[in-house]
Amino acid sequence: MTETSDAAASRMSATKPVAGIILALWLAEISGSFETAMILAAFKSLLAAFKDPVLVGWLVTAYLVVGAAAAAVAGRLGDIYGRRRIILILLAVGVLGSLISAASSSFAMLLTGRVLQGLTGAILPLCVGLVRENLSRKRVAMGIGLMISGASIGTAFGLVGGGFIVDHFAWHGIFIASAGFCALAFVAILLAVPVSKRIVSGPVDWLSGVLFAPGILALLLYISNGPKWGWASPVSLATLALALVLLAWWLRHTLASADPLIDIRLFRNRNVAIANLVTALVSASTLQITLVFSLMLQAPRWTLIGLGVSATVAGLVKLPSNLLSMFAGPLSGWLTERGGGRVAMVAGGALTVAGWTLALIWHDTITQVITALCVISFGTTMLFAVGPTIVAYAVPHSRTSEVAGMMTVVRQAFLGIGAQMVTILLATQTVQAPGDSAKFPTPGAFALAIGVIIALCAVATLVALALPRKMEAESA
Repeated sequence: MTETSDAAASRMSATKPVAGIILALWLAEISGSFETAMILAAFKSLLAAFKDPVLVGWLVTAYLVVGAAAAAVAGRLGDIYGRRRIILILLAVGVLGSLISAASSSFAMLLTGRVLQGLTGAILPLCVGLVRENLSRKRVAMGIGLMISGASIGTAFGLVGGGFIVDHFAWHGIFIASAGFCALAFVAILLAVPVSKRIVSGPVDWLSGVLFAPGILALLLYISNGPKWGWASPVSLATLALALVLLAWWLRHTLASADPLIDIRLFRNRNVAIANLVTALVSASTLQITLVFSLMLQAPRWTLIGLGVSATVAGLVKLPSNLLSMFAGPLSGWLTERGGGRVAMVAGGALTVAGWTLALIWHDTITQVITALCVISFGTTMLFAVGPTIVAYAVPHSRTSEVAGMMTVVRQAFLGIGAQMVTILLATQTVQAPGDSAKFPTPGAFALAIGVIIALCAVATLVALALPRKMEAESA
């Protein structure tokens, strides 16, 4: 057993400022989620500046795709060279990218900075590894839950704070704020988080990482841009073909390698496989919450389902659920510590199913929608808080951030797949006003989409029942 095992962490945690470590990592996760949400608040201003919704859309797509593709690789590099070192590098790159975007005078410069910012999307897997590295066994689940709650806070602040900045200053201001967040998190981690020891020694199989990252990047680009490019267009098919070739090559190589940088064999572990399957189902279903409710809230009342509010009001309606979700992560950790990952995951799944069922039958007023959103968001946050804990304890300490990063890749891929699925379901029945070209989903289309989401959430909850009652951590 090594000094970085869970037993060693338990012995050393008493001498470490746990509150400071948690706060520093929490700030790092907030900075990443703030960057994800802030661009949505500035979308209208950016459209006015660059006049092209396709170009502006790349500011969202590039960030999400780069972050997801980098997550597993950055997580594994943290496992090898020290998670604290890698997370500091990511935050420094985040500061640089934010400043480039803030000073940009052209779209190319703005996008370059945004791509660099995207690397901060790989922060969460490193936070998961650092929590396991520095906290005692009984505190890990709660610590990871707090990391997930940080994402909810960052999202809420990105939407509301970003909107305030854009309304009172130029859109460049959101990137200045982002640089400040990353810099603050950098200093906090530098001061509060102990230096990580090198966990793995010996040669590194770089080829498995070199093949994995661009393969996943190409796959996510195909999923994200298929509707805009056309699923069967030459560009789409070429991107998909490149992704499949690289991933097939990576799969063959990693299975033949004794110690690959990114190891697909981790999915042979029952807990890792189940946690990722639940993540896939939940990402394709309940994570479409913003897509479904933004359209429902902003659709005209004459559609018999819409509430006819502005985009600003629609964002504010989502705010209470983001704030309430702050408590879902710690609650999920508390349940995991006492009853195991299965209890927390099933409880989160049951809440999510209940929330969507409530939305299906009770959506006539803003108050009713807020109530449904709160239940859905609380359950969803519980689900995502327990997932990283389950996979962290299912693998050796030296693979913790890698397997958490792979979960990020799964989540992002199925988030894109789910968005296309829900969009198609909502388009099955549409109505439009005379003389107006805009089409809106009918109550029947919303019922169909929400019904499919409920079914997928229910399946995810049933799958979670296959988890063991208690989690046993790997010791190496």
